[in-house]
Amino acid sequence: MTIKRMRFLQELLNFVGIDGRLHLEWISSAEAQKFADTITHFTEKIRAMGPSQFTNALTAPEAEALLCNLELEAAASRGMNNEEKSQKMA
Repeated sequence: MTIKRMRFLQELLNFVGIDGRLHLEWISSAEAQKFADTITHFTEKIRAMGPSQFTNALTAPEAEALLCNLELEAAASRGMNNEEKSQKMA
């Protein structure tokens, strides 16, 4: 399910023009150096990209509401009923 959500978010970010700002990597709690390297590399990548075109465009609650609505619309397009949608959002 995580990979499916990541793909959806990557497509969404690509659609709005801010692709490349989402990264998923499976790291064990025993892999401290891998974690540090991954965070360092990703931070450098984001800094090189510069600020998002949406900096200060949405507040956190507005962004959360937008994502919630997008998930509900996606659920509706898959034919889920209201009860299933509510359970998905919980």
